Amino acid sequence: MIQSAETVLQNLAKKIYEPIYFLQGEEVYYLDAITRHIEEQLLTPAEKGFNLSIFYGKECSMAALLTQARRFPMGADKQIVIVKEAQEMADLKNATGQQLLLHYLHHPQLTTLLVFAYKYKTIDGRSTFSKVLNKNTVLVTSKKLYNQQLPTFIKSFVKTLELSITEKAIWMLQACIGNDLTRIVNELHKLRLNLNTGNTITDSIVETYIDLSKPFNVFELQKAIMQKDYPKSYQIISICALNAKEHAALPIITILYIFFSKLLLLHQTKETDPAKISKHIEIHPYFVQGYLDARRHYPLHQILQNITYLHQADVQVKGIDCNTNDYQVMKELIFKLMHA
Repeated sequence: MIQSAETVLQNLAKKIYEPIYFLQGEEVYYLDAITRHIEEQLLTPAEKGFNLSIFYGKECSMAALLTQARRFPMGADKQIVIVKEAQEMADLKNATGQQLLLHYLHHPQLTTLLVFAYKYKTIDGRSTFSKVLNKNTVLVTSKKLYNQQLPTFIKSFVKTLELSITEKAIWMLQACIGNDLTRIVNELHKLRLNLNTGNTITDSIVETYIDLSKPFNVFELQKAIMQKDYPKSYQIISICALNAKEHAALPIITILYIFFSKLLLLHQTKETDPAKISKHIEIHPYFVQGYLDARRHYPLHQILQNITYLHQADVQVKGIDCNTNDYQVMKELIFKLMHA
């Protein structure tokens, strides 16, 4: 049966277990959370010695795995068999291995919890194999969160740490880390060590305790461009040039292209309600006013010209029709963006 990762975690916390779990998808945070809970919480330390078996897909055959899964637990009610990196398991990709597993799916050992952690990929949903998995296992497909879903996730996780967080701090985490939930969670865990219960995570705390140096400079650059602050923009580009490896030109151009594309949408919308504007151009509501201010700084014809400049710079840093280094390209680009 198809279940969400959240539902599976809730059921595990209530000691509701199923014989077989097939965990798949791009968002490994939830897959790791389920696997870790089963591995660490279901058995006592004494029970784990005889009843916890960890396999790795690259080194594991289906026959050996299922032989282990069919045995009875020793000194415990259940045994746990986990296949980590199951996407590397050759027998999951061939007919013989799949047939062995299909037979087990129809006749599982009820005292065994068999877990497949099939990371970064999914089984073809149109295949017979996938349909049997759907019917005979707890099938979890974990997808990457969309940008608009991240604030809810961050707020929810921060609450479990017995902290609160400001809207700007949420945006900074989202803008700098993206939708890498594992990194977001790890950074928040590290931050928690420096705070007391009930504290509020602010943007200054994020900047102080979380290493956001590379993206944060880009964030500052975008902010300076939004405000048409040329001296500050030039200064940031100069700092980036000192470490071109850590501050590559192409990602900066991409971020600025996204910014001006959203500004173009803002020029075209008739919406005045900040919440509707936020949804329309896909930005956090906290930053709507900044975009409205930027719209006054950049008329429509300049935005269109700037998008052309960004395209030209993109081609140049890729080495096409360009005789200068990336720093010179970026320096010229910043000037053009503000003086078109």
